[in-house]
Amino acid sequence: MNAYDFDNTIYDGESIFDFFIFSLKKDIWLIRFLPIVLFRLIEYKLNLLKIEKIYKTVEMIINSFLKHSKFNYDNFVEQFWKKNYKKLKPEFLKMLKNDDLIITGCPDFLINYIKDDLKTKNIICTEFDDKNKKISFICFGDNKVKAFKKKYKNKKIKKFYTDSLSDIPFMKLADEVYLVNKGKIKKIDKTKYL
Repeated sequence: MNAYDFDNTIYDGESIFDFFIFSLKKDIWLIRFLPIVLFRLIEYKLNLLKIEKIYKTVEMIINSFLKHSKFNYDNFVEQFWKKNYKKLKPEFLKMLKNDDLIITGCPDFLINYIKDDLKTKNIICTEFDDKNKKISFICFGDNKVKAFKKKYKNKKIKKFYTDSLSDIPFMKLADEVYLVNKGKIKKIDKTKYL
């Protein structure tokens, strides 16, 4: 089994950030959240983001948006993918096999819409409880390792592709690690980061 992060690996960009910007264009009321979203994005890129902050920020924005928004939620996700589907990288879609794994912080409400195009049913992602309008699990950092071990027990990861050192905990599980940066894939010596 090979494993892939989604954002900045299979998808060209941060899908949840793109979804926020897409939502902002549809509903300017969301502009009030732009400073905190940009700040969290910077923290993430610098590997300074703590999981608790992610939970609080994402829940605050989603809850506020869903309570305020006039849009049909499912239709909204469909519109997002009509605009952003081109950001799925064809070279990674070709690499994916049906026994591979996608493990990502991207929320399930975004991934579920395109999962048939991803060629694998092995997907672990951030889980959003639609009924209660809150995140029930965020797939980030150590949580990726916990979720993988719970679902796949002793399964081995041969190659892991990611763009971020926030995935160091998951790197430990892979025989080989590849960093994806601006379309380039580079095998790294994971022992330098562990």
